[in-house]
Amino acid sequence: MAGEINGTNILIQKGASPTEIFGQMEATLTMNGTPIDISNKSLGDFVTMLDEEISSQQIVITGTMVYNVSANYEAIKAEAFIGKQDDYSIAFAGGESYTGKFVPSGISDAIPHGDKVTTSVTFSSSGEVTRTPQTA
Repeated sequence: MAGEINGTNILIQKGASPTEIFGQMEATLTMNGTPIDISNKSLGDFVTMLDEEISSQQIVITGTMVYNVSANYEAIKAEAFIGKQDDYSIAFAGGESYTGKFVPSGISDAIPHGDKVTTSVTFSSSGEVTRTPQTA
């Protein structure tokens, strides 16, 4: 089968001109949105949705990364602590990316004895997100 991507190549970059890599992680990306119901009796008994319109759009990225001591990593924890938004870019190996304002939250550090420390975090978009389709 061709076209698969390697999950270790998901990169998070922080800042208005994202150049520094904040982390590599395993992630789940969810595109939230609600189709707009325009059903009425004149359209019959079937539900009809407004074409090419979604309300409450939001991108939510949840994942786990290896804990580190970089300044960007610490900035993420500080922003999560107070609910601050910042510019982020999340890029996948196939060229697909999402860029916009995101709010980090739900930080959870797993600290096993004698093994690597990992951090789970959720990034929720706030406002418009630019999606770049995959190129590979």
